[in-house]
Amino acid sequence: MLRFFAFLCAAQLAVACPALAEPMKAPSLGAAINLSQGVQPGLVEQARALGLLHLRDGMNWGRVERAEGVYSFEGPRTRFPDTIGQTGSAVTIVTNWGNPIYDNGDTPYSPHALRALSDYVAALTGRFPAIDGIEVGNEFNGVNFVRGPLRKMTSTERARAYVPMLRAASKGAKAARPDLRVLGGATHSLPGGYLWQIMDDGGADYMDALAVHPYTTLAEQFVRQMAVLRRHPVLAQLPVEVTEFGTPGAGRAPAHMLRNYCQFALGGVTRAIWFPGNLRGEKMAPLFTPKGLVTPAGRAFQLISGRMAERSVMDASDDAFTYGCQFGNDVMVLWGAPRAVKLADGVVALDATGARIAAPAILDPVAPVVLISDQSPISEAVMLGPQVLVADSFYQFAYPEEDETLVKGDGFERFARKGQKTIPLRTLPGQERSGVPWFPYRGHPDHRDIRLTADSLLPGGDKDIVHRYTSPSAQILHLRARFAPGERSEDGVKVVVYVGGTERLVAEATAEVPLEIDLPDLALTSGDVIEIAVSDNGTPKGDVTEYRISLSHK
Repeated sequence: MLRFFAFLCAAQLAVACPALAEPMKAPSLGAAINLSQGVQPGLVEQARALGLLHLRDGMNWGRVERAEGVYSFEGPRTRFPDTIGQTGSAVTIVTNWGNPIYDNGDTPYSPHALRALSDYVAALTGRFPAIDGIEVGNEFNGVNFVRGPLRKMTSTERARAYVPMLRAASKGAKAARPDLRVLGGATHSLPGGYLWQIMDDGGADYMDALAVHPYTTLAEQFVRQMAVLRRHPVLAQLPVEVTEFGTPGAGRAPAHMLRNYCQFALGGVTRAIWFPGNLRGEKMAPLFTPKGLVTPAGRAFQLISGRMAERSVMDASDDAFTYGCQFGNDVMVLWGAPRAVKLADGVVALDATGARIAAPAILDPVAPVVLISDQSPISEAVMLGPQVLVADSFYQFAYPEEDETLVKGDGFERFARKGQKTIPLRTLPGQERSGVPWFPYRGHPDHRDIRLTADSLLPGGDKDIVHRYTSPSAQILHLRARFAPGERSEDGVKVVVYVGGTERLVAEATAEVPLEIDLPDLALTSGDVIEIAVSDNGTPKGDVTEYRISLSHK
């Protein structure tokens, strides 16, 4: 019988791994719809036909309360939760906008407007039993959905101003229905700095779960970034719901959904909401068309709902370069660095839409394969071949606890260098100030002109960003790397490669001509070092550079 290599502890990702001792439960799955924005005949029935039990929509406060203290839910754009409830589904309502009769319609901030918000939420949730939760705010760490004085604040100030609004809405919801879920945070991306401020100001006291929209986080980095957010002691214990995730492009949506769902499951997410369910004005891939036809994303949704959602789940990766989940005892999802795959008899292979495919010969870095066993446990029916990768800057990206340059599980030391001085690239939480990513990244508070993420880097005017690999034994390696400065870069970056202390390559990368490095047959002895240093090419202006560095055996 073929056996899958033993599951490795997620410590390779620089996070804890209790899931291997006791499987977690995969999140429930739902989708956003927009009945609150207008009558759409058949939409609820189409959603139900797809198997959508968990929906997310909004409600316009100003449409409900036109005179102070008088609430009307008579029109189709405010009565739609009744229609949803009749199908047996439930809906989470986003309470985001202000009301023209309070604070001039701005995002509520005055005591009077906040009391009115609390009363409105109590009326709303008390009226509709189909509402199973409220999400307070929508991407408040940005400015697109905020009006008035709060919009002019810094993100830190807005986080502090958000807590009174969260408190008011939560108290109204709990007064009407004490068991109702209240979702707080409501952020675009995973901005630790913003969220930690909410936690410091007591926001967790008024939420049952944290709501996030991790659009800027690649699936393979989600578990790592959530682990950074959970370094805050309050967030360590708070449930998390992904209340929006999605992608433009019908072709890539199924793989995007499946990869993210797997990593959400391993990251402890309790519910994941695809955006959108029905076709909207955005370019995001929906689950079904206005005529009710199921899209490729919809077929992926059905596959996940039927085979994976709310089942026990554990990490199915056996090294840092492979990603996957095992659901129950019979389903496995795998993708990652190319390597051979061998399956026992009785294992069926599906693509991300649920279509049956020929058994894959190798893993794919982007397209996950779904493996289903109808005879033996799936963990005994899948074997992966040897791994040729030795180090990879994306797969092994890690977040140090302090000033260490080499994090456990990472193949590279990563640091900045000014002359002969090493500058540690510390873990920074994201959106702790303006002009930085809205997710955890590496940098230094005293050197704000340098930055490193899993797929981009920014060298300072006099500081290089360095990746260093130290060979543990004699071996022959193949170095591949790519550097692509963004369009705003005035003169690109310079890349220098050293092997065993000898300069092997000096080259430039520009926005017009990215640099591709391919250096095979690098003979190393034990202790030899491969170093890749990236600096500005005269001026650092606009030098945010996409990068990937990998070392492999033949």
